[in-house]
Amino acid sequence: MKKIIVPTDFSPVSDVAIRYGAELAASTGSTVHLLHIVKNESDRAAAQKKLDDKAAEQTKATGQEMKTIIAVGNIFDDIPQVAADQKAEMIVMGTHGMTGMQFILGSNALRVITESTVPMVIVQHHTTHSATIRKLLLPLDLHQDTKQKLKMACDVAERYGAEVHIISPKVSDEWEHNKLERNVAYAEGFLEMRKIAYKTIVTDAGASGFVKDLLKYARYAEIDLICIMNTAEERLVHAFGVDSEQKIITNEAAIPVMVLNPAHTYVDSKSIFAQ
Repeated sequence: MKKIIVPTDFSPVSDVAIRYGAELAASTGSTVHLLHIVKNESDRAAAQKKLDDKAAEQTKATGQEMKTIIAVGNIFDDIPQVAADQKAEMIVMGTHGMTGMQFILGSNALRVITESTVPMVIVQHHTTHSATIRKLLLPLDLHQDTKQKLKMACDVAERYGAEVHIISPKVSDEWEHNKLERNVAYAEGFLEMRKIAYKTIVTDAGASGFVKDLLKYARYAEIDLICIMNTAEERLVHAFGVDSEQKIITNEAAIPVMVLNPAHTYVDSKSIFAQ
């Protein structure tokens, strides 16, 4: 049975993640498991009661049955570990951007992502987008693992009959330009082979302005989901810029972002969206 893990600290941004996770579960035949992390074993009983109440509340609100998991530890290590132990196919996690008292800060969300072998969807406190995805934005850069996110994006597109928007930056370096063109051509061919509708966009900006243009386009085109790779830990200067992941997951339009970690091999058969 497919599983979606939704970490919660009982904050409003966690409730947004629960709502989104429930919508994903309803469309993919999955079960939602609410996860709460406590620091000490002595906190378990009280936390379990509160989590059970939250599960009952959200089951009534969403119509999707919620299961519960309590773990002792810290959010950075134990969210990825629980997801792996549970053989989950997806984590849906809330972030409140870069400031404020919230579940996970935008920068720290990348710490959780980097440790995870499970794909993640990141939402924000003001995310209103439905998990019924009609338009998916797929940024392409020079990264060698970019084909991983293409496979996942295709699974999403096939599940929902969505249109994939391929976007890449304009680059002046001939080698980079040629490699980007090859990546885009491969993506287009892959989408055509799977009979998925797509559009291809090249922004006017180069690497330094690409994320800004990408997010501007996402708002303009009414994108429902952005699919990226997490390369933050590699310290590479790639086509997006070194802090691109953080900017994208905390985007002002609060568009949900699906993130894959290239440190781990993506397996088609484990995609929550696979038919």
